[in-house]
Amino acid sequence: MLENPHPDIDGAIKLLKSDDEQIRQFTAYLLGQTGDERAIEPLIEALSDKHVGVRGAAANALGTLGSQHAIPYLIPLLKDDNPQLVIWVAFALTRLGKDHFDVLVEALQSPGVDERRSAILAMRQLGDMRAVAPLLAIQDDHRRRFEADTTVAEAASQALIILGYNVGTLPPRP
Repeated sequence: MLENPHPDIDGAIKLLKSDDEQIRQFTAYLLGQTGDERAIEPLIEALSDKHVGVRGAAANALGTLGSQHAIPYLIPLLKDDNPQLVIWVAFALTRLGKDHFDVLVEALQSPGVDERRSAILAMRQLGDMRAVAPLLAIQDDHRRRFEADTTVAEAASQALIILGYNVGTLPPRP
């Protein structure tokens, strides 16, 4: 049993400066899960990280933390060249009350499987019922990121279930 069940926020914030981009990315994501406002400023700084995954995780975390202070730092990133980063920024802004749900819907039409999967995950995390119709529209997309991965359609079906959509009306899986 842990003696101190509270996360070491200060230690985690230091990890945002790690040389390892995967540690920075995972730490940014986890800081969002803590609900601790001390993470807001370091996560805003992480929006400038050289690795796009870290920037995306920081945007996701800021949306989860719910700080209105992050909005002016997120808005310019909607014009970034990386479509996955734009998805996570739209997710964060929508969560913060600056609705960019349309960006997520557009991402479901992207030719890239990674972008579609990121949009599905963002919609799933938002829990917004506006996602039902766009997710139903991609039920025929059987592409995968890699061989052992679920298809886009399966990921969309899982998101629909989490959203509470009546899964009995979903088309059968092949």
